[in-house]
Amino acid sequence: MTQCKQCGAQTPGIDYCHNCTTAFTNNLRSLATGLPELRLIAARKASVTARQHGGGNRSVAPIPLNMSAYQLQTDIIRFAGMLGKALTLRYNRHMPAESILTAASRRAPALLQRRDAASITSITRRYEHKLAMQLTPPEDKRLIGTCPSCERDLWCTDTEIAGQWIVCKCGQTLKVRDVQEQHLLTCALASGDHAQGTAAAISKLLKTTGIDVKRKTINEWRRRGIVTPISMDRKSPIYRVWDIWKASTRNV
Repeated sequence: MTQCKQCGAQTPGIDYCHNCTTAFTNNLRSLATGLPELRLIAARKASVTARQHGGGNRSVAPIPLNMSAYQLQTDIIRFAGMLGKALTLRYNRHMPAESILTAASRRAPALLQRRDAASITSITRRYEHKLAMQLTPPEDKRLIGTCPSCERDLWCTDTEIAGQWIVCKCGQTLKVRDVQEQHLLTCALASGDHAQGTAAAISKLLKTTGIDVKRKTINEWRRRGIVTPISMDRKSPIYRVWDIWKASTRNV
């Protein structure tokens, strides 16, 4: 008899017990079945764009309204491709990640025999948890970012956000503003400081990560010279997201 590498239960000479194998299989299936709905959430775009320059051309790409869902979708699709290669599945780059994940769930025992099985099960479990939170988010909490130590998603109430400091389940004490700023840098401003939009659009975008900056506040900052529009869209001033963020944290 040996011990299960995940839960420590006694097993008949195999690395993972029946319960852990079943849980791993179910997590893969959950990723496969939940990914289509996540795609719909990630496809919702904010009225904020990122101007990108390259090769003499300029393109304007809308930023996802739910930046975390978009990032999770990207991570799961990339992970599915890695599993497909690990199992030497016959697939091409046009095959949906859902199909690859479904195929991987049917060959879960083979994945658990790999040297990197512990890493694969850990990633699968983490993504499944993140997916479940995106599909059924807590009514009284907002996702402000991830813990830099354990990469756990940080869902906070408005009271916790107002308190300025939070403690992750891993024990790390974090400043809310630092977490939010890193989240913006990672998701919304990956192309530099080119993310821009109207006061209303930026306010809506920031609110998804627990950053409460009202449209009227942005307009007042403009009147006082705290922020400066970079252009005009018809009659509406256009601002950089980063400028609004820095204005909101200037006294913190």
